[in-house]
Amino acid sequence: MEHIKIVFISDIHFSPGQDWSQCIWKYTPNEELPGLMDRFVDIVNHELRPDLVIELGDRIIDVNSERDVENTQSIYERIDARIGCPVFHVDGNHDFVHVGKQELAKLLHNPELPFVRVFKGYKCIFFDSLDPMLEGVGGAVSDKQLAWLEHEMNSDDLPKIVFSHHPLNYHEIHRNFIIPKETVPLMKVANCDTVRAIIESGRNFLFHAAGHLHWWSFRVSPKGTYIVNPPFSAAHPDRTNAPGWFMEADVWPDGKIDTKIHSIVPRRVIGDFVNR
Repeated sequence: MEHIKIVFISDIHFSPGQDWSQCIWKYTPNEELPGLMDRFVDIVNHELRPDLVIELGDRIIDVNSERDVENTQSIYERIDARIGCPVFHVDGNHDFVHVGKQELAKLLHNPELPFVRVFKGYKCIFFDSLDPMLEGVGGAVSDKQLAWLEHEMNSDDLPKIVFSHHPLNYHEIHRNFIIPKETVPLMKVANCDTVRAIIESGRNFLFHAAGHLHWWSFRVSPKGTYIVNPPFSAAHPDRTNAPGWFMEADVWPDGKIDTKIHSIVPRRVIGDFVNR
């Protein structure tokens, strides 16, 4: 089995025309995002040429049902419709506040969560970490979905990659001061110990990838690797020159993962992390 290349993008927070100057989202310069997304698509199509692109949630900031539908459609038109490989999504806590999850799947031409896709011999497992949503930020995984996940982790010997919006492992974010201290406990799956035990005890688990933290993290354990993708749009401390961070991951069936963190502004690779 050959290796596979995946590009991750998350926390785009696309909501043009909104004034977020009095809240945490003041760090999202929406006027820059169309150009950043254009450059992202160009890099993906002409430089990286991955096998898959996976968007890990919070693609918009919730405004109202009409605007959220428009902004979700814009994400599909600006990214999915223009990228020359399959694109898949998981939902973030901002994405379905005013729009149902089933409708989001239709707008994005995406299967409804949870779902599985086998690609080049790798089993890609996408689950809903907002089942239910907790306090507008956090999330958990229902008993029904836990049973589904346990089945998918043990029904075959394919190498397995797992995706959700919320992280499953502990990731140190105390220096990420754009996340309010009272919000930090909600920044991972509430029942993450249970979910992590299911995937780590499953057959041929390689790694889990998430977004949500507005932070980059790469944690390796004896039973698997846990990755958090950096935010695409955060421009801190000034509301300008958003970096356009995203992640490139080369994955091998024996569990080796080589991840590179990219920035668009300025255009460079700013880190390369390998789990062995």
